[in-house]
Amino acid sequence: MSLRDKLAAKNAAIAVASESNQGVARPNDGAPKTAPGRLLEAMPMLAAKDKQLQELQTTNSELREQLSKAAQAGADLPLKQLVEIPGRRRKLSKEAYVALRENLRHNKLIHPVVVRKAEGDTYEIISGHHRVDAYRELGREQIRAVIMDSSEEEATDGAFNVNLIQSGLTDYEKYLGFRIRLERTPGMTQVELAEQTGISTALVSFILQFDQLPPDVLSMVEERPDLLGATAVAALAGYAKAGKSEQVVTAVQKLAAGEIDQGQAVKLAGAEPPKPKKVSPPPVMEKIKAGKATYCEMRRAKNVFRLEFKSEDEAERIHTALKKLLEDEALVANTASEKESA
Repeated sequence: MSLRDKLAAKNAAIAVASESNQGVARPNDGAPKTAPGRLLEAMPMLAAKDKQLQELQTTNSELREQLSKAAQAGADLPLKQLVEIPGRRRKLSKEAYVALRENLRHNKLIHPVVVRKAEGDTYEIISGHHRVDAYRELGREQIRAVIMDSSEEEATDGAFNVNLIQSGLTDYEKYLGFRIRLERTPGMTQVELAEQTGISTALVSFILQFDQLPPDVLSMVEERPDLLGATAVAALAGYAKAGKSEQVVTAVQKLAAGEIDQGQAVKLAGAEPPKPKKVSPPPVMEKIKAGKATYCEMRRAKNVFRLEFKSEDEAERIHTALKKLLEDEALVANTASEKESA
């Protein structure tokens, strides 16, 4: 009710009271006798009532706000009502999960999980999957949760963004989140994706190279999300596209086995395969006999020819004859070469 309406109502009340008291003698106490005069006299009282009303309205507003905040601050929800949506869970190593579970075994939950109301009496987990798992393993029945009012897409993006800013999120997990967003938004460019996530365009490009890795490598990374970083992935994907998929798989297998590090895996995957060595035929050794005696020994290895005689004189004689033979052969070879050139 406005102040003007309040004044009108008060004026009407005073007029009614005046009519009902007609004919009754009133003491001359100096009080206003007319309706306007009495209205002016009542103004301070009306102002005080207005102030009380405003204070009451302010108090009610503050109470409503406090109740709203309290509802959002958290509620103890039964674990059986919490359900998981694929694509929102962050990968966590076995060691890190065990540490989390044992911490919650002995300490109070500080950060409530975040959920979204789903069908019936169920709630979708947005953030806190491992805390829920730990509570279930510990035999707890309820967990503190903040109920988020959001759409399904906002919940999925929110879960990814929460994990994205955590230092422990691997490049493979970022890749899975990027892939969900790109599939949901056809036509989105890598530049737009980089702007939305706050990551450089170059790093987004490197992370998306997981698409180009051989299936066997992706299987290993699925088991161990921290196995490969984005820089190594980009290099390995390039080698795979160049036809070295088998080498990439072998290198990552050695990496997974702890035999080499990421840098060595990249070098191994990109190394040129060794050229097969030519097998040289074994040396040929023969003995030329003169009756039962050895006239000379002849040995040949590749393009080397060696003769060994029993006497120096015989070696000199054969050397002269062989030289003449070789000169004749060289003349024949030269003639044949000139004919081919002509």
